[in-house]
Parts: sequence; structure tokens; C-alpha cells
Amino acid sequence: MQLAIDLELRYRGLRAPHKIKLGVSGCARECAEARGKDVGVIATEKGWNLYVAGNGGMTPKHAQLLASDLDKETLIRYIDRFLIYYIRTADRLQRTAPWVESLGLDHVREVVCEDSLGLAEEFEAAMQRHVANYKCEWKGVLEDPDKLSRFVSFVNAPDAVDSTVTFTERAGRKVPVSIGIPRVRS
Repeated sequence: MQLAIDLELRYRGLRAPHKIKLGVSGCARECAEARGKDVGVIATEKGWNLYVAGNGGMTPKHAQLLASDLDKETLIRYIDRFLIYYIRTADRLQRTAPWVESLGLDHVREVVCEDSLGLAEEFEAAMQRHVANYKCEWKGVLEDPDKLSRFVSFVNAPDAVDSTVTFTERAGRKVPVSIGIPRVRS
């Protein structure tokens, strides 16, 4: 579970050609469906197996094994390299599955695991810059009254209250009251 949290925190906010889904499963039963994700990690007795280029949706595809029985440090290094290589070379809106298919898994493995292009250090440094410089955009909005003021019910009358929205308190937070499922008039 901790590895999944670590990966989520590491790659949050990463700008990529398309959305990136990650999955981490603690055993071969694969409850997190890691092989259906762009990056999937499955625990083994000796470490972690790294799968890449899976996806669900209209054209589902199982992820392919990139490397096996990795220690955590090597696993993260390979994921960093894979993601940066993807970001730098994939077409806009291209998911990892068609990207890997176009390059070939063997080529991707050579670049990521064997550093065939001599870019591994650069890829790792780029990811480290991302991790070091990440700032939550929504936290920035909440802490800046000027930015927060843009989120009002009526832009042309920011002090007006939207009478169609009522609030209640739930778990110590102000939340809109649910009005149920709208009905279609006949």
C-alpha cells in the first residue's frame, strides 16, 4: 500500500501527452488490475515486476512485462525513465499502449532498462525536477483570495447568493444538499 501512495505522490501533476494510470498490486491475484494500467507494479517474492502500456476502454490491452524482480529503488528509477521518455516522444493525446506498440517493447526496454540512448541520467534528473518543483494548483487557489474570488455562483454579481443551492454540514464540512435524481416531465 505504501508503494502505491509513494508513486501517486511522486507523479501527481505530471504533464503528459495523455492521462496516465498507475496500479500497484501486492500479490499475483492482481486485485488493483495493475496490468490494465499505463504503468503497473505487481509484487513478487523477490521484489516487483514492472508492466507498461496497458489500458482499458474501447480497445483494452494487457500491459507488458518490462522488467522483473526489481528492488524499490530500481523500480522507481525505471518508472521515471519510462514516463519521461513517453512524455518527450509520444504524440499529443497518444496513450502509452499505442506509443509502445509503435516503438516496440524491446526498444523501450533497451532505452529504459539498458540506457541504450545514454539519456537515463537526463530522464531521472527531469523527473527529480518535477518532484522537487511540484505545487498543488488547487491549494494555490485556496490560499490566494484573488484566485479564489473567481469561483462564485454568479460572475457578474459575486455577492449574490444562489438560492437554488443549499448547504448542510457533513463530517465538519460545508457541503451542498443533494436534491435527488431529477425527473423528466411527461
